[in-house]
Amino acid sequence: MEGTGRSVPPHFEHVRIYFLQKVQSEERAKEFYDHYQSRNWRNVKGTTLSNWKSTAWEWILKLQLKSNGNS
Repeated sequence: MEGTGRSVPPHFEHVRIYFLQKVQSEERAKEFYDHYQSRNWRNVKGTTLSNWKSTAWEWILKLQLKSNGNS
């Protein structure tokens, strides 16, 4: 099923909605999408992401830590 996080690569619209639900900007969603699109939706080990939502959540947490000065 599309939009659940397991469909890789996701549609940008699904990523945008997820980021907005997490009170993040559309710009942040685009940065995430473009980053992983350029990597063919693979992690640092070269493995295809199994769930883009869990990766997006980690991305959001890192952004929040940076904005709080805890980087």
